[in-house]
Amino acid sequence: MEQNKIRKNSIIVLFLTIIILYFILKDNLSEVIHDIGNTNYFLLLIALGVYMLSYVFDALSYYYVVKQYKKDYVPKKAFRLNLLTHFFNGITPLASGGQPMQLYVLHKDKVKYSDASTSVIQFYVIYQIALMIISSICLVYSLFLGYIDARPFALHMFIIGYIINMIILLFLIFVSFNKKFNKGVVRFIIKFLSSLGIVKDKEKTIEKWDKNCEGFYESAQLMKENKFVFVRGVILQILQLICLLSVPLFVAYATGANHQLNIFNTIAISSFITICSCYVPIPGATGGVEYGFGAFFSKFIAKSDIRVVLILWRFITYFVPVIIGGIVFNIKEKE
Repeated sequence: MEQNKIRKNSIIVLFLTIIILYFILKDNLSEVIHDIGNTNYFLLLIALGVYMLSYVFDALSYYYVVKQYKKDYVPKKAFRLNLLTHFFNGITPLASGGQPMQLYVLHKDKVKYSDASTSVIQFYVIYQIALMIISSICLVYSLFLGYIDARPFALHMFIIGYIINMIILLFLIFVSFNKKFNKGVVRFIIKFLSSLGIVKDKEKTIEKWDKNCEGFYESAQLMKENKFVFVRGVILQILQLICLLSVPLFVAYATGANHQLNIFNTIAISSFITICSCYVPIPGATGGVEYGFGAFFSKFIAKSDIRVVLILWRFITYFVPVIIGGIVFNIKEKE
């Protein structure tokens, strides 16, 4: 990605963040500043540590996938890859910059392009499976205990996001079993969208998706052959998600917020926010994440305390990795 585009996206994220913070803080600025000042910073460091643990699990899942193809691949490179992935996911719409950066970094790390492409696909498939396992369990758990009680728009965002993610997962499963069938389905969809004027270059789009189908199919075959690597990757991603989704609980304790959270409802509610924000077409899903947090956590965190919990949670889970990833990226560029 060009430096000018990176700067532009970073400025957009900063601008949107300032706007969101304005609406969050405009009526309670002094109160929020006071609450942040009275935060238990030891507990806040624990919250940061839980997030960093999620990062470790994430990086390890990358490491074990790539090591199939490059035996001398070391964990240090996987940790750097993960930092840069978070950075580019964070500054691009729909987190679209992460996968191209993964390809670029793996190629620079002397991984063959075909193996790098397969690895990136496997990263995505493994994460998608882990996400849907966690979110499906959380959905059933929440329906049973009545935790889904939010604003209608937030519920609609969650339902749409869940359906889209499930369709993607089912598509990936179908591709792994029948390449020709799925090529036919994709071509039919593209032709239909082309007839509506949504897809402009039909042939080029078909060619692109044919290659994608080939890549998904080949990756699926490799995962079938290396079941242990695949299962270990899914387990690591589930552990990554558990740590990531539990961060609001530790932040709530750190701020002394009046809340009714426990590890189970925190993970469940956080998974709804993750699903909701998957398809917010703004870098960092800015706006959608904050809205989802307020909509879903308002039942469990006192209105007077939810703002400070939101701000600190967002800082730990979004700004920390983006800032560190940006530093790592620019250090590498200078080298």
